[in-house]
Amino acid sequence: MKRKFSLVLLLLAVWLGGARPAQAATDSKDSNITIVKKTLVAYNKGNKLNVWNTYGTGKKKTGQVKSGYKFTATGQAQYKGRTWYRISSNKWILGINTVSTSKYASIKAAAAKTTKQNKVVALAKAQVGKAYVWGATGPYSFDCSGLTMYVYKKAIGLSLPHYSVSQLYYGKAVSTKKLVKGDLLFFGSKSAPSHVGIYVGSGKFVHASSPTVGVIKSTVSTNRSSAFYPSSARRVI
Repeated sequence: MKRKFSLVLLLLAVWLGGARPAQAATDSKDSNITIVKKTLVAYNKGNKLNVWNTYGTGKKKTGQVKSGYKFTATGQAQYKGRTWYRISSNKWILGINTVSTSKYASIKAAAAKTTKQNKVVALAKAQVGKAYVWGATGPYSFDCSGLTMYVYKKAIGLSLPHYSVSQLYYGKAVSTKKLVKGDLLFFGSKSAPSHVGIYVGSGKFVHASSPTVGVIKSTVSTNRSSAFYPSSARRVI
């Protein structure tokens, strides 16, 4: 009698197990989960990212991780065309919210570069209106290379010599048609420029122009005969 009762219970358990509706996978054995060991970084431009107890339908949020959180994925699953990664037991993150460590390094480098460019531009603009004095390096008056020397040193710690021709050999040469914020612009002779300024974006540059007008913001000219037509440019950031 006991044997019959045990058999009935066993059959009932098997039936109930097969009768349950399909659920999203958990960390238990699941044919949809591929075992991997991949180092990734959660990333969403500084925003926090949701972590779920599983992937697919039926998932519940278990918390969040900061953008920049580095982890080693131990499992990977596909659901409705989306990739999910297992951060740890019963913790999953959507693949679209992750990048490789090399990609994240590139993102950080680009962000750091942008920050430096913005610091240079902001400080250069802050000097507009100050006096031009030959040989002056700031902070109250400048000549052209004295201004660039002052701004780069104070904004990002970059030391430039006090002479436009010498500054021509810093950074790398770039096209004057593809300028980005923070580029050095040179005027006059291409090999021995007589003037230098700082490109601040939107077709403008800041420079210590002359004793008459001092430090001003001017438009980069496309007219070769103009005094404000650049002969060359250098990217130092």
